Amino acid sequence: MAQEDMEAILKKSLNAVDRSQKWQMGALLFFLVFASLHLFAFIEAVHVGNHETQTATARALGMGIFSLTLTMLVCTFGITFFISRMAKRILKAIELSSKP
Repeated sequence: MAQEDMEAILKKSLNAVDRSQKWQMGALLFFLVFASLHLFAFIEAVHVGNHETQTATARALGMGIFSLTLTMLVCTFGITFFISRMAKRILKAIELSSKP
């Protein structure tokens, strides 16, 4: 491959990683809003003042399971964010090493 082709592919890859990171930041913002709403709903489910304790217990248990699911999503997001950061660093290093 010619040097110009390699540079074009490298630039295209860097732009794709940048776009991916922008989407990840948007998803993180959405997730934080969603998680805060879930937190308030979870607190309300645990501290319910109704006389139906069995319903409140089932709701609190469901919210706890949902909290675990959100925790797994956060861990997955963290891993993907770390991978995209490393890919960007590697592509930048390749770009710097290919310049004369």
